[in-house]
Amino acid sequence: MQHNHACVRVQALGAPLGAASARGDYRYLIQPRGNGTTWYAVAEVPRTLRAVLGKKRLVRSLKTEDVRVARIARWAALEEIKKEIANAGGHETREHQGLAAEALAYREELAKASAQRRDDIMYAIVERAEQIDRQEGVPSSQAEEEAEEGTSSRGAEFAKIASGRATPVDFYVERWLAASGYSERTKADARTALAQFKAWCSDTGGTSTTFIETVTDRIASDFRDEAFVSAGMHAHTANKKLSALRQYWQWLNKSFSIRPNPWAGKSLAKPRAHRIAQDGPQGSERPFTDDEVLTLLNSDADDDLKDFMRIAALSAMRLEEIGQLRVRDCMDGMFSVTRGKTPAAIRTIPIHSALKKLVKGRIGKRDPNEYLFADLQDTGWDNNRTMALSKRFGYLRKRIGVDDKREGARRSKVNFHSFRRWFATKAEEAGQRENVVAAVMGHSKNVGLTFGHYSKAQLTELKRECVEAVKLPRARAGKANGAP
Repeated sequence: MQHNHACVRVQALGAPLGAASARGDYRYLIQPRGNGTTWYAVAEVPRTLRAVLGKKRLVRSLKTEDVRVARIARWAALEEIKKEIANAGGHETREHQGLAAEALAYREELAKASAQRRDDIMYAIVERAEQIDRQEGVPSSQAEEEAEEGTSSRGAEFAKIASGRATPVDFYVERWLAASGYSERTKADARTALAQFKAWCSDTGGTSTTFIETVTDRIASDFRDEAFVSAGMHAHTANKKLSALRQYWQWLNKSFSIRPNPWAGKSLAKPRAHRIAQDGPQGSERPFTDDEVLTLLNSDADDDLKDFMRIAALSAMRLEEIGQLRVRDCMDGMFSVTRGKTPAAIRTIPIHSALKKLVKGRIGKRDPNEYLFADLQDTGWDNNRTMALSKRFGYLRKRIGVDDKREGARRSKVNFHSFRRWFATKAEEAGQRENVVAAVMGHSKNVGLTFGHYSKAQLTELKRECVEAVKLPRARAGKANGAP
């Protein structure tokens, strides 16, 4: 059995990506399209420069499918990536960040100082601010005029931060996220939203609008309209970012009585369901057709991806649910899902008869605690193991023509989740009861009847009948013979 050895664990530049394991050294290497395709060198962009570069990570094609050649070529590619990152963090950016750090150090010292020491520290802050303006060539008279007009010199901004009258917009973000209980993925999305807002503020209003105290209702509205509405961003994506900003300000209010919340009421209107044409760009994502399922299963996908697709089609498990299966979770003819998006997702699913040979071959005589798909790498996002495989599936799907991207749509109407939709459709067509299908799929809603009057054995049998009612499609005779 072949396995994809692509290393997908991405960490900060300067720290090793992946590991030098018994299978070889795959640090800084990815092979996003799977076995037999091009290798790439990859490094993560520091968070402070993502808004400048517009990317979370940088990749360079190594122009080889041979991992031995890629291991040698990666170092030169990484040097190019390092230079690009260094150029993005130019002298002005580094200098500005250094001044902000210096001002925050003064601020911390001021907060801890006795009443007698505060005057001395404030005098030092003013003196340092004037020195900054002199270095910038800003005469004191101009600095005073700018202050009257509501604008500020760099020295004045330094003094505001150092004296506690102005707080950088992202100053408390890590403290907020640490107390939030959010998943790592959600925390990363929140940081991205704050970074995007901060970059927009710098582009449109200089540094004066990048303080918590100066973000007004008007600024929040302008950011929403310019960064999201004018850019044509989908309402779902925009509202996710706006929600992160609103939650941050809610925490600021609870912690420091910073009000009002400028992000309240800024969400974009969601398209009304009854006004959406399902075949249009805003319509729902759909199941695969039988022909699409056949095309995917008969493709040249690598072994891991091919087995993932078959399991998904005949069990309705989500992508990450399959990735989290351990050997012990596939015993006695049942899949046991022990980690899910909702409480209802924790469930058992009878293993379809068409999958038993596949599962038996992967289990072999392996340790019960090993993962069923052993070669997937933990990506660092909440122990997610399937992000790279999801990307491989996306590349495969588009390459073989299984795609449904409508003009104006945020993404294709088919994706890996379409296997779940296909299973539900086939179970319904086979006359399976809605609540039984929901129990197999781990839907959070108790659809219709409950199972209070069934024994565990009876419910297992009902689920087994439901699973076995779903059959993989077969090629039609005409197509099998080469007919169009």
